[in-house]
Amino acid sequence: MSDKTGRKLPHELIWALATLSFVLPLVALGLGAVGGWRILNSDPGGWPWVGVGVVCFVLDLIIDLWLANPHTLASDDPDLNCRGSQCIGRIAELVEPVEGGRGKVRLGDTVWTVECAENLPAGSFVRVVGSDGAVLRVEGAKT
Repeated sequence: MSDKTGRKLPHELIWALATLSFVLPLVALGLGAVGGWRILNSDPGGWPWVGVGVVCFVLDLIIDLWLANPHTLASDDPDLNCRGSQCIGRIAELVEPVEGGRGKVRLGDTVWTVECAENLPAGSFVRVVGSDGAVLRVEGAKT
């Protein structure tokens, strides 16, 4: 996990913030309940309890929004679990011809379904230009 400047945040800090985010609402509820009980019993000293409870709740919201921010959880390798995206730019040989816009290509140990605007015979070389889930978009490559 990294902050908006790209620096790595220590995992101890993340765990501390997550724990604080779990505890703060409980503390806020407790302080609010004690303050509310004191206010109902005509004790003006209950308002600070309610105020601190509200501050705890707002602090918890700020922590939760920061932890849920996509920039906070940005990955060093955004294509890690997107195998199709990892293939973009690679050149491969068709194992089945592209007919009607679809064919098959082997990349590594995987046979991928491909989409191409032109019909190509098996054995042609293609370049991967995009992906849509498990379907690669290709175009004829100059060899």
